[in-house]
Amino acid sequence: MEKLPDTLHQIDENRLDERYYTQSLIQQALSCHLLSDVDISGIQSGLMVLLAEQCKKWNHGESSSVPAEKAQDIMTSVLFVIGIKLKSRRSPEQAVELLKNQPVRLLFESGIQIINRKISFSKLLQRKITDNMLETPSNYYRSTIEDGIKGFFKLYRPEFSAHEIHITADYPVFAGRPEAMGIEFIEKYLRCIEAENTFCIQFESGDIHHLLCGLTRDYRSIPLNIFEYVILSALGLVMSEREPQKLNLKKEDIEHLYSLFSGKTDDEIICCLKKALFSLDNCNLLPKSTHQYLTVTLHKFVSVISNAVKMKTLDKVFLVPVCPEQEMKISFDYGEQMDNRKYQKLVDKILQTDSSDEKISIILNEVHSLADLLDILSDTELYYEDYELLINKLPLSVFAALLAQYSIEDFFKRESEKLLFEALSKRKQGLSFEEKQQVEQALEKIVIKEV
Repeated sequence: MEKLPDTLHQIDENRLDERYYTQSLIQQALSCHLLSDVDISGIQSGLMVLLAEQCKKWNHGESSSVPAEKAQDIMTSVLFVIGIKLKSRRSPEQAVELLKNQPVRLLFESGIQIINRKISFSKLLQRKITDNMLETPSNYYRSTIEDGIKGFFKLYRPEFSAHEIHITADYPVFAGRPEAMGIEFIEKYLRCIEAENTFCIQFESGDIHHLLCGLTRDYRSIPLNIFEYVILSALGLVMSEREPQKLNLKKEDIEHLYSLFSGKTDDEIICCLKKALFSLDNCNLLPKSTHQYLTVTLHKFVSVISNAVKMKTLDKVFLVPVCPEQEMKISFDYGEQMDNRKYQKLVDKILQTDSSDEKISIILNEVHSLADLLDILSDTELYYEDYELLINKLPLSVFAALLAQYSIEDFFKRESEKLLFEALSKRKQGLSFEEKQQVEQALEKIVIKEV
């Protein structure tokens, strides 16, 4: 009678660490009694012999003696390489059998062969991406995918440091930083980039630029994931029953999305997103690699959307494009200055006045240019209460112009400048929500022209 498999001794794959596969496999095999003490002794002996050989190679054949820290690093590399081979088995139990029955050196050599194939594949994948890469001002996109990955290949030495990554991989992928090491990290990272880049290049780079400007004008210097906002914009347009190709959501679309997602459960949000993906697929905007990528990452949108609806920040998830280059600038001229005699009389008049109300009334009535205002604020030895009273009476546009002039406290040396900055900051803190929006928009557009 055929013996039934002992299902009680099956290894739980969820307990295996992809980064330290060999070590975690041995640990789980021991707990399931799939490895005996004799097996462990044989594996350890084989590893020590292999470590000595690798240390001697690292020393160019002169000696197997290396610093303890380096020996530990080489052993970690050896175990990583062996783990690459063990992962090629269909199940952890088959991997344990391979570990029991094949010499450690042969496992290591087979692992190196697999790594070399992965290196070749990853180089081809990188070239495929860079040959048709999204054009973007992002400081992180091309520098990481092109220069950073090239740096990895240049520094990678599988025989002695197969587990090392060597690069920071600053550009974040939507799926999250791969939980892997060495060439496995690079391969998984590049697969994510391919799925994201293949989708993004279907849209005009200018449209993507304007979309990201809707988040922040300075997005190019921030390590943000581009794909996330592009796919969300396309999905948002489909859910708003609009064509997705231009990535041009409007405020009324955001309002529609608020009503669509309000009160929805996580499962209902996922259902909405899946329907929208189906529509993108019908528009031929969902490449196979991107479709597969989204099947395992789509759930990440659920909490983002749900929280944004609660916090009323859905416009930070589904972005309305902004075209900074087409925006009008607000120009303030310094204006024509009064002659020196008239100016000096005005300064004396203010200095001889004790009442703050009278001082400020004189300034508001007799100063008619930004240049004279800045000089008066500097030359009349005003107190903080005077600055505060004046700043609170200025029109919002003039207040914004002064904010543009006095924006960074660290640069001020004179006491009058510091007092003015404090008064400006206090008024800014007390602005209503609508006023703050007006001032922030004005600050982005203000250009001070010297005459």
